[in-house]
Amino acid sequence: MRAVRVTAILAAVLLTAAACDGGGGGGDDDDPSPTPSGLPALQDGRLTRIMGDGSGDPLTEAQAVPDTRLEQPVFLVPGSGGDLVGSQWRRGLFGLSSDGLARPLTDDDGDPWSVPVTALAGADGLLALVDDNAEARLGTIGLDDGEFTEVATLTDQVENVPVSALLDLPDGVQVQWAGTWWTVEGGVDDPTGVEQVEPPVEGVIASARTATGVTVLTATDLVVLDESLTETGRTPWAIPAELAGQSVTAVTGDGGDGLFVGTGVPGSRGGAVLHVSADGVDVLAAGAASGDGPDCDNADVAATDARLGYVAGLTVWQDRLIVLDDLCSSVLQLPLPAV
Repeated sequence: MRAVRVTAILAAVLLTAAACDGGGGGGDDDDPSPTPSGLPALQDGRLTRIMGDGSGDPLTEAQAVPDTRLEQPVFLVPGSGGDLVGSQWRRGLFGLSSDGLARPLTDDDGDPWSVPVTALAGADGLLALVDDNAEARLGTIGLDDGEFTEVATLTDQVENVPVSALLDLPDGVQVQWAGTWWTVEGGVDDPTGVEQVEPPVEGVIASARTATGVTVLTATDLVVLDESLTETGRTPWAIPAELAGQSVTAVTGDGGDGLFVGTGVPGSRGGAVLHVSADGVDVLAAGAASGDGPDCDNADVAATDARLGYVAGLTVWQDRLIVLDDLCSSVLQLPLPAV
């Protein structure tokens, strides 16, 4: 989210159908698939690369990590089958498997929507929130063609905050968007509409599903909620002084009641990855890419010296923290800290 709500401003191109060549998956079907050798090994205290060869060219055929092409990843979420599902700018959906194979899922060369997208995987596709700033559209994305089907429009934003969330809870899917809160009618795979409800916490700027419910960030507090969205704990938090001027750009749960948090400066390069919990705030990675040049030395370096472009997304997968750097066209990884 850049320039206040621009997380995926590069983005939602994935949402157009790729029917031109039958919705294929990029690449020549006659070409043999590469043989992956697994995900790169984690290294303590270092950001290491999973995807992105530095060229910024799009992934258009199956490739084994880490030497894969990638063009400005928009989002990357765990799918129902265990693989990651994501998108890249001016392209459709792609998948990343635990054995280290990255491949396009759809072909899509349409114009980007230039809006942020939040996604949640269901059994048959993705539930997606497409943020058009003054309003947001909720719908589904098919994994076979990348087509977006809208089912509801959200309005009446309270605050122009950069991070939205789709939260899958026992009583249904909840939506956190622009200072408002909504309940999705229907399920992840068959949404039929939304109903606006009172937010469980005032001043929400970000939230994520956790082991016991939902954890919410406000400007001053980390608030823990159970699965009924009842508050069970609250701890003060703040972005560290050495990162003054940055704001939250992405969040995901840490496996307990805390959050991994991406930060950055709207309109600028650079940022950090934090671990925020009741025990405090720890900086896991930080740094800034060159403001004018293609300096994206953001991986295979000490995490505190990584020249990050823009942290657009975070997710926990395969016992590692996945970091999306969209300006540097990279998918990176960090070891998980003890929770």
